[in-house]
Amino acid sequence: MGVRDSIALDLGKDAYAGVPCWNKDDHWITWAVPIAYAQHYNQIRHLIGAHSTKHRKDDISLKTLIRIAAAHAVHADFRTGRNCRPTLDRLIELTGYGERTIQRARHVLRLIGVATEIIRGRQRTLGERLASHRVGSRARGWASVYALHSPQLVDKTARHTAAAPHPEGHPLGCLSPLGHYSLTPTGTAGKLKGRATRDRATDRRGWTGPEPDQKGMLLASRWRQDPRTPTWARRFTPAAWSHVLAQPAAYGWTGRDLNQLLHDYTLPGNGNWIAHNPHKPIRLLAGILNHHGDLQNRPAAVDDAREAEIAQQRQTRLACERCDEEGWLLPYTDVGTRCTHRGDSAIRPS
Repeated sequence: MGVRDSIALDLGKDAYAGVPCWNKDDHWITWAVPIAYAQHYNQIRHLIGAHSTKHRKDDISLKTLIRIAAAHAVHADFRTGRNCRPTLDRLIELTGYGERTIQRARHVLRLIGVATEIIRGRQRTLGERLASHRVGSRARGWASVYALHSPQLVDKTARHTAAAPHPEGHPLGCLSPLGHYSLTPTGTAGKLKGRATRDRATDRRGWTGPEPDQKGMLLASRWRQDPRTPTWARRFTPAAWSHVLAQPAAYGWTGRDLNQLLHDYTLPGNGNWIAHNPHKPIRLLAGILNHHGDLQNRPAAVDDAREAEIAQQRQTRLACERCDEEGWLLPYTDVGTRCTHRGDSAIRPS
C-alpha cells in the first residue's frame, strides 16, 4: 500500500463556527491580504518584534507575506478557504523562506484578520502514530489548521487538544474501508479538495504578474465600489487594475475622476463610444488615460472644488451667530437680508 500524505485530523462539526469564508482564492491573495496589510501592519508590528529600527529584520514585507499567503491558499478548500493545513516543510519548499519567516508571516496573517488558526499543530500520540501507520502515513505530527477569509474580527480561540479519533468499530491497527484520507468514520476530515496536490503557490486564476502597485490597487478598489462605476470594471481584481491606475493614483485621482473621464470621453462632440461590455477593459482604460494626456488635470477637480466651496460656505453660516442656516440675517424683517458674516455689515439680495 502506498504512503498517503493527506491523512488529516478530524476537527469536529463545530470547528469553524463563527469563522467566515473567503470570496475566492485570487480575491483573498490580491485584495484581502494587501488591503489588510496596508491598514493594520503598522499597528501590529510591535507584536512580531519589529517595533524599532533595531528589529527591522523581524519585519515582514508585503511581497513576502503575499508569497507565503499564496502558498497557504493552494492548500485551502477552493470554495470556502477552510481546511488549510500545509506542513512547514511544504511551505518552505513552495516559498523558499525559512521556518522563522513563515511563522512570523502566519502571525501577521492572524493579527491583520485574514486567517484564523482553528487548531494548533502538535505531535501525534503513540496510538495516533500506530493507527496512522496502518493507513499509510508515517508523519509524527499534525499540522496547524487554518481558515482563510476576508479581513474582519473573528472570535475563535484554538484550544482543541483531543487526540484524533479512529474508525469506530475497528480495532487499533485495522485498515479502514472508510474514507481514504481520514481516520474518522465520516471520511471527510482530510479531503483537501482539488487544490491540496498542486505544486505551485499560484494558479491560472491567481495573480502571477508583477507586484501590484499599492496606490493603484487602493484606487481600483474604491473605484469598483462606486455605484456609478461601469459593471465591466468589476470583471477584474484591484491587483489587475493596479498597474494601469498607478500613475493616476500618484496624482491623487479618485474613483470620481475615473468615472468623469469616461463620461467626458463619450460626450457627443468627441465622437467616441464605449461598449456596454468591452472586450479588453484594462487596455481600453489605458487608451483613454493616454488620450487624456495630462494626469495633473483631474477630470473631477472642478466638481470637487465646487463641493468644497459649498461645504466651506455652509460651515461659515453655521458658525455665524447673526444669521440662520441659509445665511439670512436675524431677526427676520419684511425685506430679507443676506449676512456677509463680517462684522455688522449686510447686503440686500439683488
